[in-house]
Amino acid sequence: MSDTEDALGPLPQPRRKKGAPRRRAVSAEELAKKKSPEFQEHLRNIGFKAGRTKTGGTVATPKEAKEWAATRSLDVMKFMFDVMTDEDQPTKERIRAAQWLGEMSMSKAPVEQKVEVNHTHDIGAMLLEAQRMVSKSLVDVTPLIDVTPQKGGEND
Repeated sequence: MSDTEDALGPLPQPRRKKGAPRRRAVSAEELAKKKSPEFQEHLRNIGFKAGRTKTGGTVATPKEAKEWAATRSLDVMKFMFDVMTDEDQPTKERIRAAQWLGEMSMSKAPVEQKVEVNHTHDIGAMLLEAQRMVSKSLVDVTPLIDVTPQKGGEND
C-alpha cells in the first residue's frame, strides 16, 4: 500500500467502459498450459460430436429402451388413473392426470381456421404510385405508361 492509501483507505478502481468485457489476468503457467498440444487435443475431443444434443447432434433412443417403455405403458396409465381418482391428492394434480389420460385416449378436434382475403388495390393507383417512385429516383428510366382502360368508355 502507498502512503495515500494508508491515509485514505483503499482507493476505488477506475470505472470500466459500459459493455466492455472484464478481462482476467492469465498467468504465464496457465497461458503455457492452454497453448500446449495436450490441451489443444483436449479441446478437439470435447468439441462437436455426432449424437450429442449439447453440440448439435442427437442420440437416437435405443430400440431396447423403446420396447421396455412400451411394456410399462399400462403401468403408467394405471398410476395416472390412481392419481386422478385419489381424494388425498391436490385438485391441481388430479386435473393434470385427467388431462394426460384424456389426451392419450381422445383425439383432438380439428381447429377451424377462417381466412378472409380482402383486396382493395386499384391498379391505376398502383401504376401512379410506381410512376411517382420512378420519377423521384436518380436512375434514368423511361416513364411508365398507364394502359388501364378509362371508365365511361365504349366498353363499360
